[in-house]
Amino acid sequence: MNGHRTPRHTPAGPRSLSSRRHRMSHSPLLLVLLLLALLVAGSLFFAGCGSDGADTADSSATTAAEATTTSAAPTTSTAAAPTSTTAAPASATTAGKAAYPVTVTDDNGASVTVEAEPLRIVSTAPAGTEMLFALGLGERVVGVTSLCDYPANVEGIAKVGDFMANTEAIMALSPDLVVGYSGNEEALAPIQAAGAAVIIFNPATVDGIYANITTLGAVTGKTAEAAALIESIKAEIAQVADTAAAAGDKPRVFYGLDNTLWTCGPGSFVDEMLSLANCVNIGSSDTFEGVAVQAYYQLTPEQLVSADPDVILLPSSSGYSSAEEFTGDPRFAGLAAVKNGSVYLFDDTTVTRPGPRVGQGLRLLAEAIHPGAF
Repeated sequence: MNGHRTPRHTPAGPRSLSSRRHRMSHSPLLLVLLLLALLVAGSLFFAGCGSDGADTADSSATTAAEATTTSAAPTTSTAAAPTSTTAAPASATTAGKAAYPVTVTDDNGASVTVEAEPLRIVSTAPAGTEMLFALGLGERVVGVTSLCDYPANVEGIAKVGDFMANTEAIMALSPDLVVGYSGNEEALAPIQAAGAAVIIFNPATVDGIYANITTLGAVTGKTAEAAALIESIKAEIAQVADTAAAAGDKPRVFYGLDNTLWTCGPGSFVDEMLSLANCVNIGSSDTFEGVAVQAYYQLTPEQLVSADPDVILLPSSSGYSSAEEFTGDPRFAGLAAVKNGSVYLFDDTTVTRPGPRVGQGLRLLAEAIHPGAF
């Protein structure tokens, strides 16, 4: 204990303080280095972000463009298709009907324009009436003549005259189309002036019948029906003509229009029918002294006797009530036709009417001329 003390431990404070001073002397350099490192890292980071952003923008723009192109193409394609599809049925419908106004030329050479589909039709001759009904236009017929007797349902239709058209009766029916025939032009003029379309027919040949049917089909929207009707008539005529031709011989025929010996010559409708029936029409082939041979002319009893036909055809409209009325006339007793029993009285409505039943009329003639062939 002589007073010797263990020395106290010197606090570490001063030493620690010296160490801190040493570290602090290097702090600015570290901060600078740290800041530089941060700046470099930041630059790299933002450069990378910038690059990614640009790529993303470019990619987005490309995608948008592709989307626009892709969506535009179907829109164009889809829009065009329905338009074309919709137009087709409309065209088909139009093709099946007449496009009005329709302009035709009638048998007088007149140009006639029908402004709209006719719904009220008047016919001034039996042939025209039969054509209209054969084309399926019966319900539109509002007026016919008293001579129109076929088909049977014409009986209930208003009558507008006989051989001559009755102007007032037709006007009262307010027709939009009148099917007239040569000889009635004057009576039909006021009706045409009032606004109705008036078509005049006057066929002198079988081809003329076809032309009339075609004209009616054109102005009424029945072109297909008209074509079919014509083909049907042609087929019937061809069948009869072929059968008559196969008979071989060509009998000499007299066709008596009336009981005063009027007959049919070259250029008449009946003359063509007789030719198709494979015979010789003496009204066309023979010449008679003092007689001008023409489409229609009159013979004397002596001239008929001198011609001496093999067959005599007397239409029901001729004024004869029976064939015996003719054969009983002593002036004609020596004719070959009378001796052979080849004088025929027949219903001539299908022969003298230049209409759709012309094939039936030809058959009647051919059967009388060539009885063994049918």
